Amino acid sequence: MLTVREAAEQLTAAGIAASEDDVTSWIKQGKLKAESINRRTISYKIPVKDLIDFSIKMQTAELQSRLADCELEHTNLKDHVELLKTRVHIEQSKVRTLKRLLEEQILSSAEGSSFHYAELLGLEQDSDSRHLKREFKKLLKALHPDRAGDERLFKVFKEHYEKLKA
Repeated sequence: MLTVREAAEQLTAAGIAASEDDVTSWIKQGKLKAESINRRTISYKIPVKDLIDFSIKMQTAELQSRLADCELEHTNLKDHVELLKTRVHIEQSKVRTLKRLLEEQILSSAEGSSFHYAELLGLEQDSDSRHLKREFKKLLKALHPDRAGDERLFKVFKEHYEKLKA
């Protein structure tokens, strides 16, 4: 049989933060079994087996709580990964579309028609060069290899940007 003080020390040693008041409170709530000893003041004697059972219940509850937190975090991470996969798919689709558009523009310019940067960037034909340069910079920033962009496509657009600047 253990006293309340000894039980608190045992629980603390087992990794459960417990003071004497906590142990007394658990006894009064019926969570921890103990025998009441009536002397001048009420004191309790706690069987070792009951203290071990209580310790196991507390640790199990703590581990279940941590497991639930981990499962929630896992679910959130899975959702985030799916969102990122979707974004990557969209960006890859954009790059493929830009490549096709660029190839068509290059083919049409090789056939003798004039090359229209505004059309390539999806702007109005009468856009000024300052606006075109700004849109090209945005596109180059998105395609830059350091930002996981397509290096070949970046080089092609960089050449066209240099032509526009000149």
